[in-house]
Amino acid sequence: MHRLNWIHESNQSDGPRLPCDHFDLIGGSGTGGLVFVSYALLRKTLILFSLIAILLGKLCMSVEEASEEFCKVIEQVYNSDGLTASERTASLRKCIEDIMKRKQLPIDLQLLAKQAGAGACFVVTSSRNNAKSTICLRSYPVRSQPPLSITIIDAVIATCAVQPDFAPITCGSGFRKREYIAANGAANPVNEVITEAHLLFGGDAKVASLLSLGTGNPGIISFPPTGSGPKLDRVMQDMMQDCERRAQEMEQRIGQVGIYCRLSVEQGMQSDQLEQMDDLSWIAAQTEDYLNRPDICEKLDLLVQNFGVEIGPISLDQLSACFHSPLYLVLIT
Repeated sequence: MHRLNWIHESNQSDGPRLPCDHFDLIGGSGTGGLVFVSYALLRKTLILFSLIAILLGKLCMSVEEASEEFCKVIEQVYNSDGLTASERTASLRKCIEDIMKRKQLPIDLQLLAKQAGAGACFVVTSSRNNAKSTICLRSYPVRSQPPLSITIIDAVIATCAVQPDFAPITCGSGFRKREYIAANGAANPVNEVITEAHLLFGGDAKVASLLSLGTGNPGIISFPPTGSGPKLDRVMQDMMQDCERRAQEMEQRIGQVGIYCRLSVEQGMQSDQLEQMDDLSWIAAQTEDYLNRPDICEKLDLLVQNFGVEIGPISLDQLSACFHSPLYLVLIT
């Protein structure tokens, strides 16, 4: 955002712009794992992530403001030991209600409600009765599915309701009653953002860039010496949420097109540093060091350069075909 606004301020006098001014679609799952898509039809752009998606897209926050609010949620909800699932969910609800009040918005505001200046955003969740399902809670209507009536607060809780740490969120009544939990297997929802962009803008829309923001490379994942227990549970969880595999697949499929950029701290955030993960300043330090690397600076410059193109090199139809095309492998025994 700093680099984008640096260019904008050199040509305009109306001050820094917000992410919702630059990007047309923001979405994601859980509280981490970001994927951005940039769309250059009518000089517009798209993004993807989750709790932060609503803060930036629906609540029109700056990156700095969203970071401050995100840190408050981490401190009050995730770093509080001894809470039951219901208590942790209530704590998250209170945090989001406070955010809504600070933004002078009603706490019962619907995700689909029209708001001046707000961008399109979605979050990914699952049904408690079908944990393998992937459900998109949208701030915009689509032709293929009827809209879901859900508040902004309930949508945030639904996408963050990791089991068993949070209670499921219940919405609706009667046969329309639904229980939502955090999406399982969508930690890197790159497929979802392409699908949603296709629904929202159509297959002819040209993509200028796709930026995937990770939460740090977990390093090599290996099984513990014993065959069961907490360590094995953690390994299985790491394997299920290994975003790097999807990122590498995307690089293999569309890397040569020139639109795909993956940013994820490569050193310092591995699983053997778990004792440091509660220290947000330590995480920031690792990220700043990563972003100052010459090769990453080149990636950022290319990303900003892509924002200036009139028409992207690939359509959403073509991008979807690349993503869903088969990989051909060789098995040697």
